Amino acid sequence: MGASNSRDIRTEGGENGRIKYGAASMQGLGPKMEDAYAAAPDLDHTTSFFGVYDGHGGAEVALLCARLFHIELQVHPNYQSNLNNAIRSVFSRMDQVLRQSNTWRELVSPTDGRNWIQHVICPIANPWYCTEETPYIPPQSTGSTASVAVTRGNQVIVGNVGDSHCVASRNGQAIQLSTGHKPYHQNERQRIQAAGGVYDIDNNVVIERGQLAGFSFLEGILTTSRAIGDFVFKQNNNLPPEEQMVICNPDIHAMEITNDIEFLVMASRGIWLSMTYQDVVDFVREKLESGETDLRVICERLMHRARPIIIDATVILIQFKHDAPDDAEEGEEDIKSDTSDDREIKSASSDEQPPFAPNG
Repeated sequence: MGASNSRDIRTEGGENGRIKYGAASMQGLGPKMEDAYAAAPDLDHTTSFFGVYDGHGGAEVALLCARLFHIELQVHPNYQSNLNNAIRSVFSRMDQVLRQSNTWRELVSPTDGRNWIQHVICPIANPWYCTEETPYIPPQSTGSTASVAVTRGNQVIVGNVGDSHCVASRNGQAIQLSTGHKPYHQNERQRIQAAGGVYDIDNNVVIERGQLAGFSFLEGILTTSRAIGDFVFKQNNNLPPEEQMVICNPDIHAMEITNDIEFLVMASRGIWLSMTYQDVVDFVREKLESGETDLRVICERLMHRARPIIIDATVILIQFKHDAPDDAEEGEEDIKSDTSDDREIKSASSDEQPPFAPNG
């Protein structure tokens, strides 16, 4: 996983017998890097995992996803038998973790010694001085989009919420493997309006705190209609999670990795603002055909080509080794049991997952 705290581009890479990958990330003009990513090429001996998380309103939710999503996926009861359902369920699981308590923050920013002393020693030394803890409130206007790709055997499954995307190259043709979720899309608009949402002049979904002298005071504004976190948009107690203004239900796309599938590119919004899917595929393919073998270098050059000056940007490039021996036959049948393009995804029931424990 990675994040940058300067205008410098941070890169990493690796490979195994099945795939080779490179990644790059660069902070925009904001005070902090809000993108995060995870690369686990050896999630198990047959499975590779990659995730791009584009945070907004802060980096905390994106960092949590980068550190926890693939771990929760691997321990999900359906991880071996129904990978589609496991991926789908973990998106909801991230919201569950964020709702439960403040414990998740330990994964993002571990408590230092002084905080430990304050929490343990203070009540003993001077119990009257210590203030009572306020009730936990999950992150209201902090959230993250997410795009995850899981390869197993000759299959890749991609799940996404929001506007971080994944594209494959099939003999140079861009194949879209994710769905954009914008508030102005018809099906998203219907749900948002049914939940009581309104739009601003730019078709962003907004929550109004009130009005004064004809001016609206906004409690929340979001350019995407699906995200992890952002609980200010998920407060209608009369509706289930999948019918709130903003939801974390992913779209799932599955594809067979045939010999003509050359690579995948996953990227946050900073890349896609200036380049189309085909632009990105053409750029990467040109670099590969010119003899460049270091995928980190290609990712860095792609970052310069996209020139995401204002906002953060992250990209992961995954290249398939088609001549590698297939050591994952046992996983293929599991994936094929549920590889349809799932557009209407229900939330995972809360009893599917064990309670979150940072050290567990």
